[in-house]
Amino acid sequence: MYIPFNIKTDYYLNHSIIKIPDLISFALKNNIKALTITDDNMFGAMEFYKSCTINNIKPIIGLNIKKNDLDIILYALNYEGYKSLLKISTIYRKEKDVTLKKDDNILCIVPYESRSLYNELSSLYKEIYASYKDKEQKEKIKLKNKIYMDEVLYLDDSEVFKYFNHGVESNNKLKLNVEDNSFLYDKFNLKIEKNDDLLPINIDADKKLKNECVSGLKKIFGEKVGSKYIERLKYELSVINEMGFSNYFLVVSDYVKFAKKSGILVGPGRGSAVGSLVSYVLGITSVDPLKYGLLFERFLNKDRITMPDIDIDFDANRRIEVINYCISKYGFKNVAGVVTFSTLSLKQAIKDLASNFDLDLSDTNFLINNLDKIEMIEKQPNLFNLYKIAKKLEGIKTNMSVNASGIVISRDEIDNYAPLEYHNDMYLVGFTKDYLEDVGLLKMDFLALKNLTTISNIIEDKIDIESIPLNDQKTFDIFNNLNTLGIFQFETESMKDALKKFKITSFDDIYNLSALARPGAKDNIDSYVKRKLGKEKINYFHPDLESVLKNTYGIIIYQEQIILIANILAGYTLGEADILRRAMSKKDESILINEKEKFIERSINRGYDKKLVSEIYDYILKFAEYGFNKSHSVAYAKISYIMAYLKANYKEKFAKVLLEEVSGSNIIKEYLEDIKKNDVHIITPDINISTNDYVIDSGIVLPLTIIKDVNISISNNIISNRPYNDIYDFLLKVDTKLVNKDIVLNLIKAGAFDKFENRKTLIENIDIIFNYIELTKEIGETNKPILKEYEEYSNKEIVKLEYSVFGFYINNNPITIYRKELKLNKSLNSISTYINHYIEIVLCIDKIKITNLKDNKKMCFLKLSDNISSIEGVVFNDDLNNIDTNLEVNDIVIVKGKVNLRNGSEQIIINDIKKTA
Repeated sequence: MYIPFNIKTDYYLNHSIIKIPDLISFALKNNIKALTITDDNMFGAMEFYKSCTINNIKPIIGLNIKKNDLDIILYALNYEGYKSLLKISTIYRKEKDVTLKKDDNILCIVPYESRSLYNELSSLYKEIYASYKDKEQKEKIKLKNKIYMDEVLYLDDSEVFKYFNHGVESNNKLKLNVEDNSFLYDKFNLKIEKNDDLLPINIDADKKLKNECVSGLKKIFGEKVGSKYIERLKYELSVINEMGFSNYFLVVSDYVKFAKKSGILVGPGRGSAVGSLVSYVLGITSVDPLKYGLLFERFLNKDRITMPDIDIDFDANRRIEVINYCISKYGFKNVAGVVTFSTLSLKQAIKDLASNFDLDLSDTNFLINNLDKIEMIEKQPNLFNLYKIAKKLEGIKTNMSVNASGIVISRDEIDNYAPLEYHNDMYLVGFTKDYLEDVGLLKMDFLALKNLTTISNIIEDKIDIESIPLNDQKTFDIFNNLNTLGIFQFETESMKDALKKFKITSFDDIYNLSALARPGAKDNIDSYVKRKLGKEKINYFHPDLESVLKNTYGIIIYQEQIILIANILAGYTLGEADILRRAMSKKDESILINEKEKFIERSINRGYDKKLVSEIYDYILKFAEYGFNKSHSVAYAKISYIMAYLKANYKEKFAKVLLEEVSGSNIIKEYLEDIKKNDVHIITPDINISTNDYVIDSGIVLPLTIIKDVNISISNNIISNRPYNDIYDFLLKVDTKLVNKDIVLNLIKAGAFDKFENRKTLIENIDIIFNYIELTKEIGETNKPILKEYEEYSNKEIVKLEYSVFGFYINNNPITIYRKELKLNKSLNSISTYINHYIEIVLCIDKIKITNLKDNKKMCFLKLSDNISSIEGVVFNDDLNNIDTNLEVNDIVIVKGKVNLRNGSEQIIINDIKKTA
């Protein structure tokens, strides 16, 4: 029997093309009884171990390290040896070197090229062997302990590996029956143990959790706590205690408390954990689950044995502080992020390999665009050959990165159980999230939510967001007026389309809409609105279900509703009902057939009509596929509501913070137009007020750095020499090598000196001003020259000046001006009301592209916008003669055409377009 002792997998990034599933399949096909992996890391160990043991293949896990730039390979003989390799891997990956210690649980193989290390290593390892690749090397090794070993980088895909290896051929394939080395088979007895929950231990966790929950309950509700809350808390604690999760809640509660005490904004909750009263009274979440009918069983229940999963959103800018707190509390190697791996897509593999084939770009694009038409590709041998090789490389790991949110906290050093990788001043667990629980480690999600950063920057600890009323009419108006730019979850056009049909009158509407506006569920928006307005009959199926369906007007929107219906009609426990809900959402037919009979029989036994309950079962089955988690919907709707409340009630601060978070002239333009729509005055930069950020001063004062060619250095020089009495004082104080004449002209055009003199006077006198400054610097201060006064530029001229230095319009958008002059008042905000009608409208050209078609025909595509929105314009060949050939981006034009609906979005089929005067 031959054991291949040096197999590298694709976890050895950009080195091997062997994926572990392919390796296992190869071994089964060729009756290989034992396999090894010997990557330069331990990241693939659990995937390899699990795959081998499931398929009755002996797993032999090794680690390839270098000592004095020479390769040596260490193998775990047993679990103790495996743990030693984990420790060695951590040090080696961080330091690129490691001091090896005597260890009888490790077997060492010294490759022929590294034979000079053999004697040194033989003092450390009882089991040590020198390896050879051919007869010549074998004869040169004068040791008894020697075996055949060659590095394995591919299975039987020599052509594929050649392309992967940049065209260099290799003989590093997995060879069969090379030499019998079965005498080593019995030396390896690795069994990786699954540990119990490895979270840091709280002494007497059940009692401590109960005490903290009781304290939290009283803090929220006072001494007189309602009986339903007391009963719910007792029930949840009994389940948590029985399932052994008290410690988990205490650990999560601890770092959430730290965040809140440190002024780090924490989200109201996310996912099914929001349905837990324990989470609420501990302060982990801030949504009362009983108030909104949220179910604990959707989160945890004894019928579904899974680890709890409480994901926490933090202010994106301060998330790292919470992680650092955990590191300082539990230990540097006890807290780690989680690795993830990027893999090669089929399309990318085709692009990467295309240069090796006699193909041009059009061939490659053809292949990529027709991957679902293999019969067509097979007829073109060169394309098909590229496809086959790319298909073999698809899924190969290419890069290691960091899981966006996952953090593992352990009571012991994590590399007792899993490999660690040092990255950006902290450790990462080398196993991906799919293999953590196999060794007893638990991933907790610390999510960075940018919207919380926005809220935090607006409130600055001056507003208690938990005391914000949830019935503020001005907030509802934000939604009803589609004024949702900058509002979490409600910025997209699809959400605005949904809002058009809605009349938000309560917080319930907001979380219901956020759930309804998803694919599948959105088909019920019209019914929801009609039923809410009394224009469509509400069907609760049975009076007993009214309490479950009343809030959503008889429409099943939430998974929790499915659970409650099964509980009421068929007497399922809430835990059993959650199992049914999961089966329904996954369309698990084997379960659903049996469950339908069970559901009907139980319901009949409880006195319900067979036909009715059969109808209800089919109805909830239909909705289960896209039923949403109500706990998540309510919590995230709260973030949306808070942002809308701040936009409605703290307009200037909201505007300032959002502007500071965006960059790029097109985005700034959109935000400025939105801000003006909300009656916030936009003030052009001021030489004595503006900074590098936006300033609140009877409106929003724009920063100096928004002006063309004014960089941070120039802005800082201007700011540091304030105040200025006039333009002469300004030029005598600033560094005129930085703030030269061109910069000063841009400042003037932007209105930065408006408090001293009008723009035309300063521009017309600019040479006189600079001559005086130069003379003053040479001979000392003299009498200031009297500037010739000019009447200020016209409004249109100022608009052009501002556009030249900002790249967008500030307060005097010419579209508004021309609308008034031409009496064309239509706007894109109401474009949906003109579908299938002809309109005439004033717009700005943002993009223009003419495409050549067959038969010498052409089409023109334009992106057009007004103060607020944008739309696509299309000009067909026959109407191109009506197009002004001198049209350019940023031109203000009068557009005539028919409003059309294409793929759910409005467009204008243009038959005439002309520049304004």
